[in-house]
Formats: sequence, structure tokens, C-alpha cells
Amino acid sequence: MGGALVLRRLCLLFLLASLCGIVEAAIQKPGNATRAETCAPYLLQHHSGLTKAHRAAVACAAGSHCVVPAGETWLLDSSVQFETLTIRGTLEWDTGKDNLELRAGHVLVETGGHLKIGMPDVPMERRATVYITKNSHQHDVLGKRFLGGVGTGKVDIHGRKLARTWTLLASNAFAGENQLQLKDDPSAMGWRMGDRIGVATTSRGESTNHKITSIRAKTVTLDTPLKYEHWGGFREIEGQRFEMAAEVVNLERSVVITGDHDDFEQTMEGLHTIMTGSGYMDMRYARVEWCGQRPVMGRYCLHFHLMRKCPRCVFQGNAVVEGQHVGITIHGTHQSLVDQNVVWDARANGVYTEDGNEMDNTISRNVVICTDYRKCKVDWVSGNSVQTAGIFLIGMSNNMIENRVVNYENGIWTPGSFRGNGRGRATNKVCPQFHPFGEWRGNVCHDNARFGLYLDNQFPRRLERDEDGYVVNRESCKWFTPDGRDNGFVNEIRDEFNWHNIYVGQYAMGDIQFINFTSVNNAHAMYWKQSKNFADGRLWHVLDSTFANDPNDKIGILQFLGPSGPFTFGMKNCKFLGTGPPGVATIAAGQNCGMGGAGGPCNVHYVLEGVDFSRVRSNQRLVRFGVHTSGSQAAVQSMFVAKDDSLGGYRSIVSGHLNGFKDAGCVQLGWEWEDALGCDRIVRRINVWGPDSGRIRLAGPGYQVAENWAAPSEGRNAGYMLYDSDHGGYGAGVLVGESFSLSGNFPSDMIVEFSDIDLGEADVLIYTVPSGRFSPCGLVRRLPSRPSIRWPAMIRA
Repeated sequence: MGGALVLRRLCLLFLLASLCGIVEAAIQKPGNATRAETCAPYLLQHHSGLTKAHRAAVACAAGSHCVVPAGETWLLDSSVQFETLTIRGTLEWDTGKDNLELRAGHVLVETGGHLKIGMPDVPMERRATVYITKNSHQHDVLGKRFLGGVGTGKVDIHGRKLARTWTLLASNAFAGENQLQLKDDPSAMGWRMGDRIGVATTSRGESTNHKITSIRAKTVTLDTPLKYEHWGGFREIEGQRFEMAAEVVNLERSVVITGDHDDFEQTMEGLHTIMTGSGYMDMRYARVEWCGQRPVMGRYCLHFHLMRKCPRCVFQGNAVVEGQHVGITIHGTHQSLVDQNVVWDARANGVYTEDGNEMDNTISRNVVICTDYRKCKVDWVSGNSVQTAGIFLIGMSNNMIENRVVNYENGIWTPGSFRGNGRGRATNKVCPQFHPFGEWRGNVCHDNARFGLYLDNQFPRRLERDEDGYVVNRESCKWFTPDGRDNGFVNEIRDEFNWHNIYVGQYAMGDIQFINFTSVNNAHAMYWKQSKNFADGRLWHVLDSTFANDPNDKIGILQFLGPSGPFTFGMKNCKFLGTGPPGVATIAAGQNCGMGGAGGPCNVHYVLEGVDFSRVRSNQRLVRFGVHTSGSQAAVQSMFVAKDDSLGGYRSIVSGHLNGFKDAGCVQLGWEWEDALGCDRIVRRINVWGPDSGRIRLAGPGYQVAENWAAPSEGRNAGYMLYDSDHGGYGAGVLVGESFSLSGNFPSDMIVEFSDIDLGEADVLIYTVPSGRFSPCGLVRRLPSRPSIRWPAMIRA
């Protein structure tokens, strides 16, 4: 009797399902109710004994516009194909079934909906595939071909967890070999036979992908031999070891989001994933491939879109493979986590903060690799091909921790003034050039075509912002506070490692300190044009850092091209190691001074302490006065000062063109110091600020010689000072403890700055004639609270 009842119930269910199929066949328009909406409630209401395992497959016919109704929970336990899938209730993936596939033109999670493909405590350990098909259906907000959510919708995708998604080579692997010695044990990392992996270039060449055919302790065997040599382990330069090793990344995941891609290269379009609204997307250990729609703004492989504060928004451990547009975008979103992802061949940018108001997101331990930088260097909707990077940040106030970028046009780029007013909804509500960074440490950039680390045009300030990152007081974007104080906010860049890039550094940057910075075999160990004194009074721009060049490496020149301008540039406990092709100098002061990127006056004051040149083997100068400049200011006005024996025992070194300093007790030095003059006393800079007063003259020790009007001296050797229009003033260097006078036709009051109070060498008073008024001098830009000085004046140091 019981068996007959069960049979009758199954027959009734079959009839209901068939009836629903007839209804579905009669209703073809996407906007109308489908079989899921029409019949599923009846099934659920009258047949509570039906297991959830049947509901997704039974309630929606193949090819239908399937809708999971609000308030209902369905379980997907067999492969299905729909025209589109909309989730208003809950759709759970059966984590006990292997190799299920959901096919649809798009998967939309609406308000109240929840997609669960595994959960943190019950991840999807088996194979699961979401396949987004080509179709003509367009969503008003999310566009076409997507997996995404709106409103309060929630998306949880949790694949099989890997203990590590990437490691490093432990020893060199050579072309033709098919075994890799790894730093970490592959089994302990969760890697398996059959996994697809990628091996990064270490020679500015091509990164390659392979499959694992066998695994043993810290060793994997590949299905195809390596095309090129890839470095592993450590390399030694002058007794110091550097881990210059290829990244080996795992590209395999148990959950795969993929789709049609037969015309991927022609249309530049694939699928995209996106979450917007007040819900969340938490995607971990999934593979997203053939993704991004480059012709369309906002269609990226992984995308947090205008989520505002979203601590539950997480992209962790994913593999983004073959992207036509950005790999991972954080847009108008705060407090999210982007961690341990692998991005492989995402065109334009690997990771992107889009508008400029993004803040308090943590971007950590991600590896971003382009197989060949030319593949990822493409025109895109927000820029041209040279405006691309592995990590491209317009929103600056985020944590950047232990990420790695390989073989992009630029490694990690903060474009500063290039996106000076923000983008999108943040336009004119932010000033990205002046936004402070979050925690920044441990990132690695190597083998990039142009810059590795590229913190360009960044001058962080004490901004007044709301909780959405918008500036509420535009005055806080300015250089100075209303009462004339420096408005800078000091950030620290710690433990960065850059190697095999053309450039490292920035054109202009201030109030940012490098600590434990390592630069090895870059064509420019540091590239820097303009900076400033620190707002908080600290002295050292570069601290506890190493610059090295291995002569056995065909890439790299040991040359630090430093900034210029009327300020003090400090380097402490820095080492220069190795040899190679000769550069312009080990340290060249005053790069581009007098040009647009680095205005004068060019009397930059380099202060060195604990700077070690003893292991430099290159046949090149140790210092140089001016490099790549317009005019001749920097070649004469730059100066070096040491607090110890960093300058060969001299307290100061000035340009050899200032021949009058010989009469003041300074001595001629050799070619390694660019034939400069070494002094046993401190030389400090003096600047005079105000309107153009023509040529003025500084008289006193060091300048009591006949004028040399030939370039680059142009009379500067005899104390003549020429006006610099970029900053509106004059500059020179003077010996501490001597008296000097200035003369000229001054049309108005002027302001005098004598070096920097931070140096602590002497307190200086400027005496006026004939009134006897005086003013202490220190940092200067805008000084409304300090009295002006009427000229001619006598200056006593």
C-alpha cells in the first residue's frame, strides 16, 4: 500500500512537471512568468516531501528564462542550461556532486537573492562550472554576459582552498628542462597532478604555462619543456644575497567561471563578473577565464562596483586567466579584501582602483603576470596603451602588501596628476595626487617594460574626507593650510624590491619615505626629478636601502638619478654594490632641474649619512652635479653634505665650477667626485624668494673670484644669482660660519631662506640694513607669518 502511494505521488509530480512544460512553451518572452514562477510554488506547497535536489532541474525547463522565486531555496544537483538565470531566493550548488555545469546567458542575483557555490565552512571541493553563453540579452545596469548581483543580492563562491596560490623557484630552471624545484612543497600547498601552472619570466622575455604531470617533495614535472631559462633561489652581489626568482603560479581551481570565446580576440569581449548595491560578493578559489569586455566601460573580469563600505566583499585565491579588460577592479568600494589572487594575461591592468575615492581596501599577496608585456599593453576605454600597469591605482588610500607584478608596461603605478580630479562619480570630488596611501610594504616588481614601482606625482596631504572617500573641503587639497603650515602627510614605503625594470621611482613625489628599499639591476636604480622637505620634519628620503648591479646580468646600470629643487634630500644607511655598464654616476643630483618636471632653483642639498660606496666596482663617477637638465643651474648649484665619512671624509662637496671655494679652504677632488671641491666645513643652501629682480649678487667667502660667464658657470662662480621662474626665486650655497651680503635692484620686500632647521648645524639670523629687524629662516614656500626682508641686506650664518 505504501509503495502504491509513492508511485501515485511520483506520477502526479510527473504530470505537474509536464503541465508546467506546456505553460512554459506557450510563454516565450523573457519578461513573462516562466515555468519556475508559475509551477514551482505549487510543487513546493503541495509536495514538501520532494527533496531540494530536484527543484532547480525540475522547476525550469532547458532554454528557459529561469527565476528562483523570493523566499525559496533551490539546490542545483545536475547540469542545467537556461537562456538566463535570475535568483531572487537562494540557489545552492550541491557540493557533493562532481563536474556539474550551469549554462546561461547571464546569472543575475537580485535583491533578496543568494547564490551559493560552496560556503567558507563547506567549500566546493569538486569540479563546478558556470558557463556564460553568447546571447542577445541586455540588463539595464550590468549589461550582457555576466555573473553578477544588484541591490541586496549576495554571491558566495568558495572553491577548494589552496594553502598557497603561488611560490618561487628554488633554483634555476633551464630551457629544455621539464622539472621545477620549488621553494614550497606542492602537496602542502594543495597543488595536484593535472593542475595548470604558469612560470614567470626573469629575463624580460616570455612567461609560459604548463601542466603538472607528477609531484614529489618540492618538485613538479611539467608536460612540456621550458622554452627559456628562469632564475630561482638567490643571487649574490658583492657578498649580499638577493632572491631574484621566478614566480610559479597555480592557475587551476575547482570552480570555473567561463564561457564562449571563439571570437574573443576579434570582438575583445568575453564574460564579466560584477557586484553592485548593498549586498556582497565573496569569491574565493575560483578560476575566471575568457573575461572582460574591453570596448565597454566597467566590464571587467572581477568587479566590485560602487559598493561603498563592504567588508564582506572578498576576492581571494582566484585565478583570472585571459582577460580582455582589467583583471580585478575595486570601484567606489571601501574595506574590501583582494588577496592571494593570480592574474594571468589581463589586458590593460591587472588590478585597478577606478575613481579615486576608494579607500581602506587591502590588496595583498596577489601575483599579476603578463606573458608578454606587448599583449597587455593595449588601448582601453580609460586610457591608451602606455597608460597601463599591473596594478593601476587612482584610489590611493588602500593597503598594498606583498603583491608581485611581472612583465607589464608598468608595474605598480599611481598616476597622481594624470587623474588629478578623479573619475566617474568621484570627478571633482577627490584630488588623487594628494590622497595619502594606506599601509605599503613588501611589493615586488620585476621585468616590466618601463617602470617597476611608479609612484608618480604623489604628494599626500591631510585631507578632509567623508566616509565615502570624497573630499569635503577642497582647501585641504592645497599645499599649505590657511595659516601657512605645510599640509603634507608623510607616508612610508617599506621593503619594496624592484629588479629588471627600466625605471624605478617617479617624476615628482614628496612626503613619501623609502625604507629598506632594494633596487637590483634596473636600468635606473632610482629615477626621481622633484621632491620637497618632509612636512613632519624628518630628514631621510631614502633610509636603510640597497642599490646593486650584477655585472653578470645583461640588464641594469647602477645609477641613482635623484631629484632637484630648493630643498634638502636625505639618504641614510644606504649601500651601493656591484658594477656593470657605466652610468651617469652612482648618485646624480638635480635630474631635469630647470625643466617642466623639476623646476629650480637647482641648489638641492643632498645630505648623506652611512652611505657606503666601498663596493662599487663600476668605472663611473660616485656623484654628479646635474643630469638631463635644461640650462646649467644644477651643474653648479647642487651640493652634497655628509654627517660622517660618506663623502670620503669631507663634510661638503661643491661643484668644481665654483672655483672660488678653493680660496675658502676647499680642495680639488678627482674624477670619481666629478672634479668637485671637497670642504671640511658645511655648505648650506640659501634661497631668496620674491619677484624677479634681475641678476643679483651674493658676496662673501667662496665667491671672491673673477666672473666666468661661460656655461655652465654663467657668473655663478662669482656669486651672481639668476632668477628661476618655476618657483619664483634665487638659489646658491654658502659656508656656515661666514658673512655674506646681497646686492641688487629689489622692487619689493623679499624673503630669505637659509637651508633647513632640521639639519641642526646652526641657528641663523638674517639682519636687515638699516632697520636692524631680523627673521629666523627655515622651511619656506608660503610664509605669511614671517616678516619680509628689505634689501640690500647683510646675511650672517
